[in-house]
Amino acid sequence: MRLTLALIAALAVPAAAETRQHGNVIFDIPPGWETGGTRDDGSLILRSELPNDECEYCVIYITPGERTTGRADAWVSGQTRRFIDADDTPEITVMVKPDISNLNGRPAAMLGQKVDSDLQILFAIQLFGRMELIGFEASAYDEADVAEGMKVFQRDVLPLVDGARFVSEGADPLLPPPEPGPLTGLYWGYSTSWMMGLDGMMSLQLDHQFLVFWPDGRFYEGTPPQGLSSFDPGPSLDRGDMDWGSYRVDGDRLALAYASGETSELSVAGDTLVRGEATLYKVEPLADGTKVDGSLSTFFYTGFTPGSGLEGGVSASNYIAFNPDGTWTHDRSGGASAGFVDGAGNTTGGFATGSKASVAGRYEVKDGLMIRTPDDGSA
Repeated sequence: MRLTLALIAALAVPAAAETRQHGNVIFDIPPGWETGGTRDDGSLILRSELPNDECEYCVIYITPGERTTGRADAWVSGQTRRFIDADDTPEITVMVKPDISNLNGRPAAMLGQKVDSDLQILFAIQLFGRMELIGFEASAYDEADVAEGMKVFQRDVLPLVDGARFVSEGADPLLPPPEPGPLTGLYWGYSTSWMMGLDGMMSLQLDHQFLVFWPDGRFYEGTPPQGLSSFDPGPSLDRGDMDWGSYRVDGDRLALAYASGETSELSVAGDTLVRGEATLYKVEPLADGTKVDGSLSTFFYTGFTPGSGLEGGVSASNYIAFNPDGTWTHDRSGGASAGFVDGAGNTTGGFATGSKASVAGRYEVKDGLMIRTPDDGSA
């Protein structure tokens, strides 16, 4: 099988495209694609929702980039495992070696590779003092898959790359500048939802929500890695963390503008915030240096799908204990057991497996966070 990749410049971007920012990159989402979360390395995932299941398993990756120097072709050659899970050991075949090309006056390089039965195309763009990386993944099980993937790559991905703008090169961020606001501190609440397990039974889920506000007009959704005292957007952008932005309060409406370009609106009801079914209350964090004496425990179990030929289930448990001397221990276990059942209801075999693990360390309460450091020194 021969794969030919070509740079196609100056392709028009549809006027109706949604504009988003991820890290340093501002781009237009191609029609028929939707955001689908982020990878552990901070890369934004765009998933295909194209009509008629076209390129059904195709993915576009927008990485947070990297502050570095050098040549784009040499740098992208070291990124061949960027979109491969760390514990996977696939067969990687480089099909198109990177060469320096010109992308709107910037050095760029493209690498094509086959990863088992998938096609990956890595596109590196060299900026001043940094590299940006945009990736594309499609099925390459057979010639028809490759042809479909390349058609979508040329139609949807190359215009995205060609039209990308970069904040470090002078492009205006999508986030409106923050203005001082009336909210400050931590708000917490939760909503509920139902989820069907493997056994066909419904279980109630709790979705905890955290919003932190600062008087300069910024907010963070979730647990701010730097704590509650202040917020510096630079490290978040470098990580591809876009769960922050600026807020505006207008009467009983709270408007959130995220760094990604997305927006959200909540209601203000006295001292509480309302988002859908969730009511968020202002809470006081633990004081710096607080010592905790208590434990947290969870247990999960689900059976296998009825009629699947398996009887049994999967379980997992966690137990974390905090001690007043500043130490903690974490015990976790998991397992699965099943019997194989034939069409007549007879058990023909089975299996059981399980694992246990324990870790211990010290904790510190600082800036509203509990920071746990294992005894081995890992984060």
